[in-house]
Amino acid sequence: MNEENSTRQTLESWWDQGRISSDTNRLIVKFLEKNYRHAAFMSASDLAQEIGVSQSSITRFAAMLGFSGFSEWSKEMQAIIRLELSATERLWYAEHPSDDSGDRVLLSEQENLAILQNMINSDRFQAFAKELAYAKRVVFVSVRAAATLLPYAHYFLGKVRPNVELASISDPLWDQLSSEIPSEILIVVIAFPRYPRLLVEWTTHMQTKGFHIAAITDRLTSPVVPLSELSLIVPVTSVSLFDSYAAPLIVLNLLVRQVAALIPNISEKRLEQLEAWDQLQNVYI
Repeated sequence: MNEENSTRQTLESWWDQGRISSDTNRLIVKFLEKNYRHAAFMSASDLAQEIGVSQSSITRFAAMLGFSGFSEWSKEMQAIIRLELSATERLWYAEHPSDDSGDRVLLSEQENLAILQNMINSDRFQAFAKELAYAKRVVFVSVRAAATLLPYAHYFLGKVRPNVELASISDPLWDQLSSEIPSEILIVVIAFPRYPRLLVEWTTHMQTKGFHIAAITDRLTSPVVPLSELSLIVPVTSVSLFDSYAAPLIVLNLLVRQVAALIPNISEKRLEQLEAWDQLQNVYI
């Protein structure tokens, strides 16, 4: 099932639940069917006023769908429609960045950071860090917007362990990696919406070749999740002209810290050597 069909089925299941409940919920559904894209980025009070119901009705509607509250439901709405947003629609959100409660980008990032606290205490996070620590070689891979994260991941993980590389479509390694020995390499795919077809097809090819693949992506329905042996689900903020990768950057930083803790002898020696070289070269003012 492609992402567009999955999105449509999710929305229709929500509307169906609303239609068979109260008159108020049917009124909410009637509005959402035509305006769900804008509704996903509205506050509960603004949405209630627009529809002509109470704010508590909006909260109860979100609870009926199985969410803890309006904020959780709104964030899920934003996630599932992200692939549908055109550049023009994103520009509209960028030109209307705030509501009464504050800038929607900053509010979204605050919620993302709260999610990360649970993530770093999870077994999955620890397992991901162990893969990064003990793999013979680590290759970070991405394309387009998410590829902006590659230099950060490569630079800092390379400070605490050797044999860290990156590959994008402009690097020779992108084409040459499939000829390497799969058992010696951990490929870390970073993929966020809108998921580039080129990256998914490349990852599929590498999986068929037997490479170990781990993924950092934004949701369980991401196309790279079934291609990976291990995945970290990291929220990204989409309520601006371009997606914000603040949370993924923090996750990468925390992973590097955990890797250093797992291999202290290697990381400490490496950091000491790099510091000595920086001092010798008079790198810093």
